[in-house]
Amino acid sequence: MLIARLVSFSGQGHIGPTHGVCFGKASHLDAEWKISVESPTASHWFWLREQFRKQALLVWIISAGLVGIAIAIRYLMGARYPAPFIPFYPAILISTLIGGRWIGYCALGASLASSGYLFLDLDGAGAPANVPVALLLFLVVALTVIEILVRLTDLADRLRARELLLIGHARQLAQREIETAAKLAELEAIYQQAPIGLAMLDRQFRFVRINPALANINGYSVEHHLGRSAWDVVPDLQAKAEHILRDVLLSGKPAHHVELSGETAAMPGDVRHWRELFYPVISDQGATVGLGIMCEDITEAKHARERETLLSHEVDHRAKNLLAVIQSVVQLTRFSGDPVAFKASITGRIQALGRVHALLSDKRWDGVMLGEILNQEIAPFAGSVELDMVDQAIPLSPVAAQAISMIFHELLTNSTKYGALSIQSRIVVRCTVVTAPQAMVVLDWKEHGSKAHAQSDRKGFGSKLLQSAVIRTLGGELDYDLSNDGLHCRICFPPDHNIKAA
Repeated sequence: MLIARLVSFSGQGHIGPTHGVCFGKASHLDAEWKISVESPTASHWFWLREQFRKQALLVWIISAGLVGIAIAIRYLMGARYPAPFIPFYPAILISTLIGGRWIGYCALGASLASSGYLFLDLDGAGAPANVPVALLLFLVVALTVIEILVRLTDLADRLRARELLLIGHARQLAQREIETAAKLAELEAIYQQAPIGLAMLDRQFRFVRINPALANINGYSVEHHLGRSAWDVVPDLQAKAEHILRDVLLSGKPAHHVELSGETAAMPGDVRHWRELFYPVISDQGATVGLGIMCEDITEAKHARERETLLSHEVDHRAKNLLAVIQSVVQLTRFSGDPVAFKASITGRIQALGRVHALLSDKRWDGVMLGEILNQEIAPFAGSVELDMVDQAIPLSPVAAQAISMIFHELLTNSTKYGALSIQSRIVVRCTVVTAPQAMVVLDWKEHGSKAHAQSDRKGFGSKLLQSAVIRTLGGELDYDLSNDGLHCRICFPPDHNIKAA
């Protein structure tokens, strides 16, 4: 009987003349393996017989030597020893075992001749009358023993050959089993370590197996899922997914790109979104035994797409608004007959819009501080314009920021042409927030030392743009006073255009 078993080990397999045959070592496994075959016929004798078969001359020498030793022993036993043929049997048996039938016959012949001679030689009065009978009986017994031994050794050789064949088959089977175990281990590692959710349900939608990724998505351990209905674990999905799963079972066709949303125990109160693939699991007999699930959490990707869509719409909206502002700037800019001056006027106002757009872009269009806009606009006139910000933290919405930028650009441009900046005088800008009778942001622009004769030239596009920006865009009030001492402009607008954080 051939007994084979798998045992874990460290080291390389081997085959040798021992009472076991070991072989095989699996790759891609955490542990190394070998197969140990316990052989009932394994011994050194088969190995020795194989060596003797390769050395015929040595067999003849050994056989002759054994017969010679038997003759010497028989001679020393004397003429009247009660068992005269005993020394020859070991020589005949060993010769037959190592050389086969014909070597055994030769050893028998030599033993028989020697025995007859010794009967005559050791008995001085001649051989007894029953010597021929004794020799005949010795011949019959020895021939019987030789034939039995030959048959037994032939049977042992055939059994050994059959056993080695079975050992070879066992080795192949063990190697296949090791390779299969390695592949299964790889598949299991892929299944367990996959970054997307994987599971299998039976026909009653109970979990047969599930990987850690999907278990974490659902908020329960792997063990908690097994044997439970999918709707016990994620009840939010039953109404949306059950009919899809039943269609897959009935049709035998997978359902691709199924998007589902709901809450799980992992994040209660948080609606998550998943992309699912449901496919039938079919047995070798062609029967649908269950359902396979592939699940990917796309919540963040979905939110990103929504933000991208919203941003795209916002960009379109802002582009339209910007174009509308530029169009109004062009339409309201007065052409005085000088193309260069007309171009410079439009370019300066568009550049002012560009600067505030850069600030808003840095803030991701969440708003910008009033102080940042004012400091940016008056930076080229440092030393001539004094900015007094009583309240530094005044955030503005993008619409209000663009209006304020245009207003101050216009005031500074007019002052450069006609006002305090044209004679290197100074301007004081004061910013305050009043709460009574209602909350208002107040900007005071005060010029000192302006030329009185130039004031009449300052009532063109500038005042129109200021009125449009303050009254229509900011929803505020404008007090525009041109005196002999210079321009005093007071702008008040409600903080409704402000944002709460920046």
